[in-house]
Amino acid sequence: MSLLLKRLALAVCVLSVALPVQVYGFQVRVSAYAADPRCTKRINPDITASEHRIKRQDYYRLIALSPDLARRFRFGDRFRLQINHKVYNVRYQDKMPKSKPGRVDFLLPSIRSCKKFGIKEAILTPVKRRW
Repeated sequence: MSLLLKRLALAVCVLSVALPVQVYGFQVRVSAYAADPRCTKRINPDITASEHRIKRQDYYRLIALSPDLARRFRFGDRFRLQINHKVYNVRYQDKMPKSKPGRVDFLLPSIRSCKKFGIKEAILTPVKRRW
């Protein structure tokens, strides 16, 4: 084997050891909620825990985290939410009740769409932190 091929093989081995094997993320269960008094608080259901007023463009882009996940992050932090083979870029703007650990709530436009969505397994990966 030539010296060049040996060096190339060594470089490939070093790179393969240095590259991360698994992406940093959390395995979570995802349910859905809508800005409706039946899903959220009865007074001002269109205002999140971070005092963000929900607008039409926020659907499929905002999440609520359970308290055990929320303590690691701040409102406004961005995530990739991978549900099956679909990836959503989302922001953490709301909190969930304490009774549901390890969960994420995904904001959808209607109760009908929430029922259709159901509960799914997903991977939640932090993308960018808002300082």
